[in-house]
Amino acid sequence: MKMRSKIQNLKPLILSSSLILLICIVAYARIQNQNIWEDSIANFDIIIVLIYVFWIVFESTISIKERDKGEKTADFGTLEFYAVSQALTFLSALCFDSIWPAPSFAHFLGLIVFLFGICFRLWAIITLGHYYSHIVREVDDHKIIDSGPYKYIRHPAYAGMIVAHFGIVLYFFNLITLLIFFLALIPAIILRIFVEEKTLFRIERYSDYARNRKRLIPLIW
Repeated sequence: MKMRSKIQNLKPLILSSSLILLICIVAYARIQNQNIWEDSIANFDIIIVLIYVFWIVFESTISIKERDKGEKTADFGTLEFYAVSQALTFLSALCFDSIWPAPSFAHFLGLIVFLFGICFRLWAIITLGHYYSHIVREVDDHKIIDSGPYKYIRHPAYAGMIVAHFGIVLYFFNLITLLIFFLALIPAIILRIFVEEKTLFRIERYSDYARNRKRLIPLIW
C-alpha cells in the first residue's frame, strides 16, 4: 500500500518530466522545419517553448513535496486524463502547421494571453501555499483560503491553465489543437473539478465559501 502511495505521489513529477522531454524533441523538429521569424528580432516560437518548459519545471518543484501531504488520494484517474490533455494541446500546437503564414498580431495576442494565464495560475498556487497539490487529496487541518484570486472564483489555478492554453491555441492556431483544447483539455479540467469538489465539500465551511463564488467564471459557472 505504501509503495502504491509513493508511486501516486510521484505521478505528477513523472508526467511533467515526460512532457518536457517530448516538448524539447518536437520543438527542435519544428524549428528545423519551419521558421517564420527569420527576419524578426527574435524567434518567438523558441521563447514561448522556453517559457512553457520553465513553467513546468517550476510546478514540478511542487510535485517533489507531494509525499509530505498524506496518502489519502481521490483522483480517480483524472490526473492522467488532465496531464495527457495538456500535453496533447501543446504538442499538437508544435506539430501541426499554423494558419498564420507570417508573424502577425495573433501571435502577440496569443503570447500575452498565454503569459496572463500562467501568471494567474501561479498567483493561485502561491496564494494556496501548502494546501495546493497536483493530486486530489485530503490534507490534515485544511483551511479555507479566500484571499487573492480565491476571493473571486473557487478554482483559479484551473482557470489560469485554461487561459494559458487558449493563448497557445491563438499563437499556434490550427484546427487539431483547437479541437483538442475544447474536446479534451476543457472536459478534463471540468471533470477534475467535479472530482475535487467531492473532497472539498467535506471540509468545514467550504459550502459557505462556495455559495458566493463560481467555479471558473465569475457570475457564470
